[in-house]
Amino acid sequence: MGKISVSLNQKQREKYIDKLLKLDGLSHIKENPLAAYCPISLTNTPDVIKSIVKRRQDILMNDVLAPVGITAYDPSTAPYSPDTNLTSLPNEIYIVDSGKIVGARYFVGHNLLPSTGQGVEIEKAKVFNRVVVILMDKNIRISRMQPHRAIYLQYNNFEKEATNFIPVFKLLKQYEPGMGFNDNSPVLLGFKRKETVDLEELIYKTFPNLQYTYDGKIAAVKLGVKNPKIFQ
Repeated sequence: MGKISVSLNQKQREKYIDKLLKLDGLSHIKENPLAAYCPISLTNTPDVIKSIVKRRQDILMNDVLAPVGITAYDPSTAPYSPDTNLTSLPNEIYIVDSGKIVGARYFVGHNLLPSTGQGVEIEKAKVFNRVVVILMDKNIRISRMQPHRAIYLQYNNFEKEATNFIPVFKLLKQYEPGMGFNDNSPVLLGFKRKETVDLEELIYKTFPNLQYTYDGKIAAVKLGVKNPKIFQ
């Protein structure tokens, strides 16, 4: 454990977020500490694996988050999903999804594909100091462009191991989020009474079997292009 320094404590966080909400035109949004935005790959997800991605999303929402009292929002079932609505304009989609992200304390999803479904969203969640938890399949290599101030966890078979993540969220619910540094590394902080912790470090120490380790030797998902003519 390094030296923890606080950049944003509990009292500062409220003013900080209120200012960001005002700048984004989202002052009407209030954070729900028992809600989660669950990103999911949609736009470029190949049909052959859509059911796999959706199955993991359903298990996450129903078998991990729901048992600890966290209500999940699923963009794939929303009115603005690209699978059901391609007429809404980008500015409308951005403002709606932004509201859903900043209205939830948690940001929790799988990172499986090159089109993650969370590229823009995770940065929004990080800036607004959401409790970001990203689940990695240890059999799939993904991009090394992984934002800091997030908790990265891994599994081998999510369907069989999903319940292992329930205690993680029970522990996270005990802390109020903030921002700071562990030595020189930007980290997501947690506050509980007089205790201040690096939340990722706490989770890794408590659940070492879930700690994510990048492995450049495993395979990444290979996707094909069915309509290359659109590049002409």
